[in-house]
Amino acid sequence: MKGLLDLSPAKLTCAVLVLSSVMSFAQSEDAKLAANLRTKDELLLNAVHRGNRRAWAEATTDDFLYIEDGEILHREAFLKELEEDGSSPLIIHTFEVHRIGDTAMVLHLDDVPQRPMRDRRNSHLLFSETWQRTGGEWKLRRVDINRLRTDPPAITLTQTEVDELAGTYTSGTKTCTIRREGGRIVVAMSGGPEQEWKAEARDVLFLPGEARSRKVFFRGRDGLVTGFADRDESSETDWQREATSKP
Repeated sequence: MKGLLDLSPAKLTCAVLVLSSVMSFAQSEDAKLAANLRTKDELLLNAVHRGNRRAWAEATTDDFLYIEDGEILHREAFLKELEEDGSSPLIIHTFEVHRIGDTAMVLHLDDVPQRPMRDRRNSHLLFSETWQRTGGEWKLRRVDINRLRTDPPAITLTQTEVDELAGTYTSGTKTCTIRREGGRIVVAMSGGPEQEWKAEARDVLFLPGEARSRKVFFRGRDGLVTGFADRDESSETDWQREATSKP
């Protein structure tokens, strides 16, 4: 079989035109699929808040899985939970489709509209979906939803409030030293690089960029800080303040 380099100029031009047409057709089909799936997703996002079980039943496979922040619901259990709640549907902000044969992987980032008694800051959801073409129709087989975390608003503690937290803390063989540097809360853990923690509340600190964790400080009956818990969504490490540390 001859390669492209062995073709005559006329045949090479023809081959290039055929290849270009095939690529153009594939791109056109992918664009149509993306538009189709986005329309389906917009319908499903609205159906969630309208309690429209039929829409979800028609759009999903029998083995559909709904996963939100680690909680898993099979199709039957998910459909039973759908109820009209009166809220506005999510707004699709970005939408990506990657197709492999009869499987399409979809990623879309959604904005949460204003909710009663809720601030819309930090309200963004990332959907990861698996769609499959079955019986000539695209059906949703799995959706995994994660809420994007961002740092909470920081407050400014007084120098006295920071000094109350300052000191040396231990957890097993590890050491954490907190000190005040001007108005900053500077922390060094087991000889590692220094970090600057921010305050969410008087006795609740956080490291910028790690929105899932908090440093929650404890006080004794005398009001002095005795330690803190380094707490995230699934675990907690307790740190005890050394008795020799001065507030």
